[in-house]
Amino acid sequence: MSEFKKFLSESKKQYEYRIKVAGEVADDFGSKLESCLGKYEVAKMSAGKTTPIVELPLDFPHLKNEQVTIFDLTTNYPASQNEMRELVADRMRIAPNYVVVRRPNEPTEEYQEEIKVKEKSEYKTRLHDIEYTDAPKIKGEEFHSTNANMSLLKELLKDRKDQDFEKLEKAQEQQSKDDQATPSPYNKKGK
Repeated sequence: MSEFKKFLSESKKQYEYRIKVAGEVADDFGSKLESCLGKYEVAKMSAGKTTPIVELPLDFPHLKNEQVTIFDLTTNYPASQNEMRELVADRMRIAPNYVVVRRPNEPTEEYQEEIKVKEKSEYKTRLHDIEYTDAPKIKGEEFHSTNANMSLLKELLKDRKDQDFEKLEKAQEQQSKDDQATPSPYNKKGK
């Protein structure tokens, strides 16, 4: 029986959550949050990390220009994400759409981590670069001026002269053949 107790005590499972609260929070918010979640036996809880004010926070698309405070939490008892979100919103007197509860290895969390890594990468997307700073420097006169148009026309005429000369010779040969009088089979005399 002692082996079972030992096995049971070693097999304690802990549940991790990431709680995100939009907007400004009070200094004692973390301690109040920990006491609020006391029924789940909070094993450990990180101090809240606050992001800078962002125009569109990732987990809060309906909010603009808000900061987000993130708490990493480990409990001894499980709870659904919706249950925890409703409990935090109710007990802390925050609107439910200002609270998001996620699991740390959730696909949306992994996606957000990938975005952070890509932002620091040397390979950045060029779609948001309005001025296109990597573009080679060119003179506009080379592509849209009278001189550019004339040089283009000269090149086209040069190619066209070569082709037109051959077509002209063939057309002249055909014309000379067509000009020769050939007797019509209907105009034959003698019948």
